[in-house]
Amino acid sequence: MGIFAKDKPETAGADAARSDSDTAFFGAKLSIKGKVTGSGNLIVMGKLEGEVDLAGELVVAAPAVLNGEFRATTLAVSGNVTGALTAGEKIHLEKSAVVNGRINTPRLSVADGATFNGEIEMKKPVDSAGASRRTDKK
Repeated sequence: MGIFAKDKPETAGADAARSDSDTAFFGAKLSIKGKVTGSGNLIVMGKLEGEVDLAGELVVAAPAVLNGEFRATTLAVSGNVTGALTAGEKIHLEKSAVVNGRINTPRLSVADGATFNGEIEMKKPVDSAGASRRTDKK
């Protein structure tokens, strides 16, 4: 049986490992200019200029420098970002984070020591069915 054999039974442990394999790492010595899209998680440690549109978590690690528009389900920032950050669920700024620009998220957490200069818009996701039930009860 080779290392790529598919005749091993699926287990919960294999499912957990598979979700870990959906995480991509972008090293500190790399520089990318352009657009990144897809699903899964991305950890950025290098320089990135452009746009990221991700169905998953975007982690901006301490040495990272990002410039552009960044959208993900959740974002965790401990590096430097200039531009727009948009999260469907939550953005967390670690104490070493430096963000200049715009944040749009329903939930935001900021650690003591983080730096943010710009605008924040926090709107809760709209549950249209729930909203109509609340307006009907008068």
